[in-house]
Amino acid sequence: MTRTQLLVIFLVIGAIVAVSGCTSTQGGQGPSGSAPAFTTGPTQVIPSEKRVEIQVNEKDPIYNTIPVIFAGGEGQVAVTSIEVKMTPEGGRTETQLLRPEKGAQLTFQGTRGTDRVEATVRFTDGSSYKVVDQLVPYRTRG
Repeated sequence: MTRTQLLVIFLVIGAIVAVSGCTSTQGGQGPSGSAPAFTTGPTQVIPSEKRVEIQVNEKDPIYNTIPVIFAGGEGQVAVTSIEVKMTPEGGRTETQLLRPEKGAQLTFQGTRGTDRVEATVRFTDGSSYKVVDQLVPYRTRG
């Protein structure tokens, strides 16, 4: 596979992740009876020479765990840290650091509701990019 083909694949995957993270909204009943918006925010496009991919997989339907995986990318050698934050609907935020090694994985204990996952990548030149911001709904087996 040529370098150009790999670049196109990463751009397409990045666009899919950015679009899917920015178009979903879910609401839930708050303690006061109002329906607060539980939404995602915008993500940033990483320059092609720094491109990396972070995968947020579906929530496990039995244990409610949310796996987050670093899939590597052209810019992985310049990554200093990856901070991943999970916010359950109406709950406390949990933050973990994902190792910048291809295949590294961490797991969050989600809920039977909708959880929000955000990932920010920091690079050796001091720049940082919020590359993931998506909602992870609970899905029943079926």
